[in-house]
Amino acid sequence: MGLNELIETILHQLHPFESLGSTLLFIGFVLCTCIQISPIKLNPWDVLLGWIGERFNSGMNKKIDKIDARVDKMEKQIDEHIKNNKYDEILKKRQYLVDFVTEGVNGKRHTKESFETALKVCDEYEQFFKDNKDNRITNNVINSTIQAIRTKYEEHLLKADFAVEEHYINQED
Repeated sequence: MGLNELIETILHQLHPFESLGSTLLFIGFVLCTCIQISPIKLNPWDVLLGWIGERFNSGMNKKIDKIDARVDKMEKQIDEHIKNNKYDEILKKRQYLVDFVTEGVNGKRHTKESFETALKVCDEYEQFFKDNKDNRITNNVINSTIQAIRTKYEEHLLKADFAVEEHYINQED
């Protein structure tokens, strides 16, 4: 049974259509369904339903577009905050290293643990500049500071003369 015979059978079993328009609409419906099912990559129902969906959801789509624009703006603001936070963190590390060397110059002796902490901060500081090209910070003075910390650590390590941290225990009399 071919397509034409199928259409004829359907048309004869149904009431005679009252107008040519309703007959053409029915034939269009059957053809769209057949084309949709056939292996041809033309999908009229998808196109028709997509068009109807766009018209039906146009108000919602506008709201979604506005929300997307606000989210994009917020993402940019968050990225800027993260960048500024990293900048603040690196400035704190820089200040810690400068204070550490200044304490040593002023005669304070550091323990091995405090030197190791300072060396860890040195590594983090240098890694930041390897990973980021931040033009807001010049790295000239701090390089000497980091070198001084490493040199002093090696000297104390060779001489085994780090400051000893004394622990005071409260004893009840």
